[in-house]
Amino acid sequence: MKVQITGSDWRGRRAGRLAGALGLLLALVLLVGIVVPAYAQDDEMPPRLPHYFAGTVSTSTGPVPEGTVVEAFLEGVKNADTTVTAQSTYELLVTGDYDDDGKIVSFKVSGVQADQTTAWASGALDSNFDLTISSLPDGFPFPFDCFIATAAYGTDKAEEINILREFRDVVLLPSSLGTQFVCLYYEISPPIAEVISQHDFLRAAVRVGFIDPVVAILDWSYALWSEGGE
Repeated sequence: MKVQITGSDWRGRRAGRLAGALGLLLALVLLVGIVVPAYAQDDEMPPRLPHYFAGTVSTSTGPVPEGTVVEAFLEGVKNADTTVTAQSTYELLVTGDYDDDGKIVSFKVSGVQADQTTAWASGALDSNFDLTISSLPDGFPFPFDCFIATAAYGTDKAEEINILREFRDVVLLPSSLGTQFVCLYYEISPPIAEVISQHDFLRAAVRVGFIDPVVAILDWSYALWSEGGE
């Protein structure tokens, strides 16, 4: 279904991002005022400030759905990620060090390389950095929750779930077979997760007997399949 965005909607988004950027700038100024003098007393260099990005996310046919994953890479190494809001907008802070000035920041949207890149700069504010891709992967959209893992851990914020999400986005989604597997998982897993979430014994059994070993294997082989290991 194609989503129609009115001119007032776009202006509202721009104003919201500008307000957010100004708030972040004020926070950074306060941070510099506190941190820099402290480091000066110790004759140490203060830490670099992150590069702020915000904007809309769209394909050639219109805005992407809420929950679409946006990833930022610094010289090809994953640095940060977030999900798109209901207004098809995103916000990211890309961190760096003193030797990262001028390095290329690139982006992926649901595993697809975005058209936009830029040079990293400490404390830079890019509040209108809109991202575009040609199209979303075949089989999209589908839910982005890891239902069974979330039920087993009792939260969707567990670090173990993050590595499962990354494996899905980096390895499975770029291939048609992997996308079919993910779609099948999201079709059959919700009722299974519902049963698991209602029984502590099942939660522990699934977590210890299945998910933890899978996560351990993915963690051990991370350098082989992750974006940073390419």
